[in-house]
Amino acid sequence: MSLDAMKKVVEAEASAKQSLQEAQQAAKQAIADAESKGRAYQEQRQADAAAEVRKLMQAAEAKAAENEQETMRHAENQCAVLRAHAEGQLEPAADRIVERIVKG
Repeated sequence: MSLDAMKKVVEAEASAKQSLQEAQQAAKQAIADAESKGRAYQEQRQADAAAEVRKLMQAAEAKAAENEQETMRHAENQCAVLRAHAEGQLEPAADRIVERIVKG
């Protein structure tokens, strides 16, 4: 092989080696960029999910408070009905007690 051909082979090998190193570096950079973007995306999704959870919890707490107030109003109404009924029975009960004591 001539000296000129050997130089061309050596140059081609060096060029190929340089291209391979550049490609490897580009691949490493692409992987690093993808990982960085993936982490940023994941962090954003987690932040969005946390915000959605807070929103849902606030809505659930508001609904629970509303239900609690409705339950309390219903219980107060039932207590009032029972109290009115008991007060209506108080005088007849007292009369029966007095009657038993007097007859007794």
